[in-house]
Amino acid sequence: MPAPRTLRTALIATGVTAALGVSAAGAFAVDAPSTPTARSVAHQSKTKRVHVKTVKLADKVSRAKVYKTGKTRYEAELWAEGLQYGALYTQGRAAYAQNNGLHVTLHPNGKVTSWVQQAKPKPKPVAKRVLVATPTLADGKTEAKLYRLTDYHYEADLYAGTARLDTLVANGHAAHGENNGLHVSLQPDGELRSWPDGH
Repeated sequence: MPAPRTLRTALIATGVTAALGVSAAGAFAVDAPSTPTARSVAHQSKTKRVHVKTVKLADKVSRAKVYKTGKTRYEAELWAEGLQYGALYTQGRAAYAQNNGLHVTLHPNGKVTSWVQQAKPKPKPVAKRVLVATPTLADGKTEAKLYRLTDYHYEADLYAGTARLDTLVANGHAAHGENNGLHVSLQPDGELRSWPDGH
């Protein structure tokens, strides 16, 4: 899951965003501790960065490059397709970020964990009924309206005049009905048969 191109160049930092003059609004959501003082930021800028590891993130596209910047301080740069799109900073407590369903945590010991929030499944489209035939049944009075919904899914509404008597649904298996001695069978391929009692 690559980060959107508009986000890739934004530096989003937990704890030092304001000091670096980079806006975090709308780019990469973070759960930030209180803003550090100017003195602590100046101290951080003099600290030597040591690359510790690169971690593959849960979206299988992004990577976190982890650096140690002090005795209890770590940074994690977030990269995808060769471009940096965010960063996390921690000093004594975890830093969190979320982007397009990818959740990333940088722990105080430099460990990086991540997980992907699953998208809600899209509802299956409702099949549309298409009228394919209007046969008169074996009693000579009952009319059927035969509808096709999908392959092997047919429905038949049975009418006596304008009154609907029944609806047969053959979705992968046959459907059967009976009314006043008239027997009706609907097959999943759309075949509709009817017969009176005794036949």
